[in-house]
Amino acid sequence: MRSLSATFFYLALGVLIPTADRCAGQEADQPEQPGEEQVSPIKPGLFHLSSSDLYFEFESSYDRRRVNSAHKRRDGFVQRNRDLRFYESLGLSLSGDVIDPDLLSWHAGLKFGLSQERFKEDIEGFGHTDSDSGILLEYDLSIEAFRSKPVSVNAYARRSRNRIARRFLPSLLEEQTEAGISVLAATDNWTTELGFSWDEVDRTDNIMEEDDEQLRTSRFFLDSRWDISDDHRLRIAFDHERQNSEYQGSDYDFDTRRDEVRLEHELRFGDQSQHRLDTILRYNDEHGDLARDEIEVVPRLTLRHSDELQTVYRYSFNRTDQDAIEINRHKFDVQALYRPNDRWRVSLDGFWLRERLDQDIETYEGGGGLDVAYNQPTFLGEFAANAAFSAQRTRTVGSAQGGVVRREGHALGGSRPIYLNQADIRRGTILAYNENRTRVYIAGLDYLAVPVGRRVMVKRVLSGRIAENELVLFDYEYRVPTGSRVDSYRTDLYFEHAFKFGLTPYYGWELRRQSANGSRGVPVYEDNTDRHRIGLRYDRPRWSLGGEYEHFNDTNDPYEAFHLTGRAALLRTDAHTLDAAMELSRYRFTGEFDHRRVYWFDVDVTDRIRINQYLSASVGTAYRWEDDSIDGTTDAVDVECGLYFARGRLSVDLTVEYDLLSLGDSRDEGFGMWLNIRRDFGDFLASSHRRVACATQDARTTRRVR
Repeated sequence: MRSLSATFFYLALGVLIPTADRCAGQEADQPEQPGEEQVSPIKPGLFHLSSSDLYFEFESSYDRRRVNSAHKRRDGFVQRNRDLRFYESLGLSLSGDVIDPDLLSWHAGLKFGLSQERFKEDIEGFGHTDSDSGILLEYDLSIEAFRSKPVSVNAYARRSRNRIARRFLPSLLEEQTEAGISVLAATDNWTTELGFSWDEVDRTDNIMEEDDEQLRTSRFFLDSRWDISDDHRLRIAFDHERQNSEYQGSDYDFDTRRDEVRLEHELRFGDQSQHRLDTILRYNDEHGDLARDEIEVVPRLTLRHSDELQTVYRYSFNRTDQDAIEINRHKFDVQALYRPNDRWRVSLDGFWLRERLDQDIETYEGGGGLDVAYNQPTFLGEFAANAAFSAQRTRTVGSAQGGVVRREGHALGGSRPIYLNQADIRRGTILAYNENRTRVYIAGLDYLAVPVGRRVMVKRVLSGRIAENELVLFDYEYRVPTGSRVDSYRTDLYFEHAFKFGLTPYYGWELRRQSANGSRGVPVYEDNTDRHRIGLRYDRPRWSLGGEYEHFNDTNDPYEAFHLTGRAALLRTDAHTLDAAMELSRYRFTGEFDHRRVYWFDVDVTDRIRINQYLSASVGTAYRWEDDSIDGTTDAVDVECGLYFARGRLSVDLTVEYDLLSLGDSRDEGFGMWLNIRRDFGDFLASSHRRVACATQDARTTRRVR
């Protein structure tokens, strides 16, 4: 292909160009002879070019993927894809200023070239091939004007291509285009920033369109801060945002427009400004998909009575209107924190809440708790203990039987089962999204909602878009036992002793008891929990090992489990590091609705080595095995090897990746290879100055000879 010839041409050109930067018969860094005139760089009067960089880059990628999955009318479904790409590009980086750097400074990075692509797909013996070629363009442009003046301006425009690695899955190719401008006005006690930004992200795995995703965001914002005095501050912010996302794996298209006004006020008072009153007022108005209108008012008073005692008083009002359902919530809470010395910490809190769902259901909650922590050094090490007790009463009145939950957060990942908080959930109303509400997750593709008795367990799908241990927010509706009263009591105890030689035994106990009565239509659900954790940790400077036995006696889904975790820095030198981590868990569920046996094993190994002063390598390996007596066996492998060579202005980066995800009746296997060769030509502006100096020196030498 013509890309290879272009590669050799530019590399050869890169070898020749640095030779021309030197004067004939003289090294560039050789000092001039005494008495000779110095030749200064030539700069235009108004336009100053301070640095420049020229480079050639060659990239190549090869991806191969094979997917075997069960089919409704056949024994199996096989799809094979291959993807070969070549990119040849020339990059230029410039920076400078106009008249003065404080007046206008700028930076321009341009990368342009050619691309050649070839795709091949085979589905059940039917295949087709496609080829494509085009223009490659990336850029990074920015300007900064009047940066030392009361009013400054910043603007930027960027386009880049990146490889997004995914655990146990093929990497994604991400193309991001963004632009924005902002104006900042500042005085001694007042700053205001006004700006607009636009961002578009296209993600594809290069082979299967079901993983393609497009995110578009445009935003206009105004943020003004006024420091009225050292103890008095005010902030006003306005955001207008438009978001749109498309996910190829489903027919869902998320499009919304959001306007938000936020007011923050802070006032410190007292002899030493030790007390504080801060208030937050927020109004959010949305249109489109998942439109949600919100009003939130939160005043908070913090009183520091002494160095040991502090109290906090807070009231919050929140009104949410979504899907023609209006929720109004009032909440009062108070907290006292007492620290008599470094060993003791005591906190006491209480709250009262009233929530009204439209005109049909009202919920009243009230309660409080005590939390005591103690820390005591001993001649063998250090002892720590924590004890907490809380009580809460919930009373529900009204005529309807439908409740709503908004923004219930759970970190999905790991081996422990995760349940949504409420019982009797209508699974068809479950909506999952990320923390910023820019991405909606699809049931069956990104997560699973599995009913277990009267509760719903949520699980992350390994082949989906939810990252390991990512916080996912859930909205859903559930059946409310109206006319009921539920009293809850919770006790928590935790003890540990860290010995000086590294061993730490610990014990944790969590007990929750509920009593419920008086409901209409929907039976009252009592959720009682009795959880015991007994374990040992052994920590050394370069490795650690821990084991734990867990007994979880739960009304809904009781289990007992064993956990073994370890982490080690197997090798630590300047030229070689080797790290490993692993987790082994076994669960035995003994509930009425769940009789599973689950084994979970996860291991990560990372090896980095510097072979010589020019060559380095890295190997990362991850393996996961899960054996579920009901859902089957999961095997997942992720191997990534990298080789990096850098000598002078030449750099070569080779990365090889292998992924395997086997989920019982399906198998997804992929192989990828990426090669990047870059040749820097250095600061050609300085090179031109040196050539001018060499020509001047040659002319003087000729005159002396004559």
